[in-house]
Amino acid sequence: MASIVIVSVAKLHHSRLAATAVGRRSFSNATLRSTATSSSTSSSSFRASSAGSRSATLRFTRFGHQSRRQEQHQKRSFFRFARDHHHKNNYHHHRQYNNRFFENQDPGLRWTATLSDPAPVAGPEDIPSRAEQLERLQNQDEEYDVLVIGGGATGAGIALDAAVRGLKVACIERGDFGSETSSRSTKLIWAGIKYMGTAIAALLNPYRVWERGVISSVKDFVGEITMVYHCHVERHYMATQNKHLCHWIPIAVPFPAWVMDPPPFNFPLFAIFPMVAPVVFKIYDGLSGFTCPPSYVMRPSTVEKIFPQLDTSKIRYCAVFYEAQHNDARTNLAIALTAAQKGAHICNYVAAVELTKDEETSKVTGATAVDRMTNNVFQIKAKKVVFAGGPFTDNLRKMELSESSGDDNNNNNNEPEKLKPAVGGAHGSHVVLPGRLMPQGTDSATGKPMGLLDICTSDNRFLFILPWLGHTLAGTTDKRGVAETLPLAPQDDVDWLLNESSKYWKPELKPLFSRKEVMSSWRGWRPLAADPHAPPGAPVSRDHVISEHPETGVLFIAGGKWTTWREMAEDVVDRLTTKPCTTLKIPLWGAKGYSDSLVDDVQAKYKNLDRDICEHLVSTYGGSVWEVCSIFANNHKNGLDRRLVDGYPYIEAEVIYACREYACSVEDILSRRTRLAYLNYDAALAALPRVAQLMQKELKWSRGVTQKQIEAAKGYMESYGGHHHAGTPETAGVGSTIANDDDKKTKL
Repeated sequence: MASIVIVSVAKLHHSRLAATAVGRRSFSNATLRSTATSSSTSSSSFRASSAGSRSATLRFTRFGHQSRRQEQHQKRSFFRFARDHHHKNNYHHHRQYNNRFFENQDPGLRWTATLSDPAPVAGPEDIPSRAEQLERLQNQDEEYDVLVIGGGATGAGIALDAAVRGLKVACIERGDFGSETSSRSTKLIWAGIKYMGTAIAALLNPYRVWERGVISSVKDFVGEITMVYHCHVERHYMATQNKHLCHWIPIAVPFPAWVMDPPPFNFPLFAIFPMVAPVVFKIYDGLSGFTCPPSYVMRPSTVEKIFPQLDTSKIRYCAVFYEAQHNDARTNLAIALTAAQKGAHICNYVAAVELTKDEETSKVTGATAVDRMTNNVFQIKAKKVVFAGGPFTDNLRKMELSESSGDDNNNNNNEPEKLKPAVGGAHGSHVVLPGRLMPQGTDSATGKPMGLLDICTSDNRFLFILPWLGHTLAGTTDKRGVAETLPLAPQDDVDWLLNESSKYWKPELKPLFSRKEVMSSWRGWRPLAADPHAPPGAPVSRDHVISEHPETGVLFIAGGKWTTWREMAEDVVDRLTTKPCTTLKIPLWGAKGYSDSLVDDVQAKYKNLDRDICEHLVSTYGGSVWEVCSIFANNHKNGLDRRLVDGYPYIEAEVIYACREYACSVEDILSRRTRLAYLNYDAALAALPRVAQLMQKELKWSRGVTQKQIEAAKGYMESYGGHHHAGTPETAGVGSTIANDDDKKTKL
């Protein structure tokens, strides 16, 4: 009798599984939030309501004096039956979209999404949870005005702008937000002093003017300066509306002589740039309406006081100008969360694997998507599809080709004729060095330490050496190549950066520019775009490209830069609606409640927190800092205000909060929710096991899933150190200690 009841309940449970949009669990954010506090402050965290209902159902199978062991056996049989029956009926949907499917696209994807079936957790205040977003995306009665594929800065920005203008918008990202491009920049929101220089050089180059013609050359110059002006507008928006994310940073440009040889950009007239640089930087200030701190000049004696690490015997003077600096991964996440707040259905770790098409019109009408955390496959219907894949855009366009031609995506012999490349990748590498290479003092106008820009390296690239989160960041290189998921920096790039960066430093500090001092390194990608659908003779874009396939109607955007993410999003949404754009007036998530005194307020309320932790929390979460603090404040004994690793301001409560901000993997925490992997490879490895423990409790991972998460994180972390930077003996074996179901540490 009991077995009959179990089988019946299992069948009923499977029918509920098939009907539920998010698999086994479906919750309201309010329900989750009501239990979230107890989840983070007690080892006996909340159980999902569906799990509770399953336990309640199972209790009906208890008859007479049934033993506990028999009951446990029935439970295991029940779940095994439900699981096997569910997988048997859905295997043909899942098998082609497992992790190997993505690994065949890019080997690095094997580390980015471990199947973990995370338990639903509440989202941040006023933000739908990831589980809710998945449920909405899987609603087959929903047809969106636009589906955006790609959740980097541009894709998330399109979702935000479209939602603000009243469109029904879905946005999916195959990894974490910003995980493949937008989190690997030089951390500047800069207005483009380099582009101003190249525009002037092109206008004054007689050979180019002769080739292009006077009128075309003037138009090119005006177009380039207009682009620089737009960069100033966008920088002003970020620096004023989003002070919780951006701050001004002074950057010194050293001049070793009054006449430079070789000249910048190899343009002979620029040899006299040191003589006119102060005027040029004032013009640069003027393009922003003088809304940035004013540029100025430092004599060698002043340089010695403000930037004592520099060898003033090699410097005639320094010109100082200002750009905005940010934590790019955090800014990307803030854009995505703001989009969610405004009504966009946006979710990470959801990959588009096929496009759906109207057979009569050949127009694309949506996509087949897979939740990479569960392998659940579902359809998303949309009137318009937009690719925002950055340097990976052409890979997305192959799906479009497959649908247009009817051929298999991986076996299309006509691909060269039908798919003209739109995006050429160029990678830029960065290295992170000890913070003592940067001045410890602060600039009087901003209260921030000063960085350096070398405008004339050995191969005529700009090289920034900047203070960033207590470390020294040097970058970037610029080499063509095919975009890859993993951030592994080539060894020759690292060596070049180290050799070039030491040029202006004192002799006693030059040993710090060595391979053994590299704390982390990574490579990012810049999409260099061209319009494959443009008619012959059409003008070439000098910034970003937006193009629509004439048959399928699919839009894609590529090119541009971090600074202009909002402008690029505006240009795309202008193609979708006539409603005006208002995002210049909309601050990003975390701006509400932020003030210049917020650090002092946090310090006053939580006196046990060190000052550097308070500063970090405020600069990361802005006005939402109180949500993070509440995780440890409700129970002072839970220890969640402890540092994840000594020497860094990241605390354990942030891991819990990151799960609410859609973090799904250990690597998400180490790379983007904190920046440990980008700052210090060894520190990231040291923090890894504790991060895994905390996520295991919060997301209800099994021991097996937790171990796989650890292995995946360690595999990904090698990209930040790899051959350049081996782990120390103390960290060589970390990552194998996790918590079991009884909340005890277990060595695997």
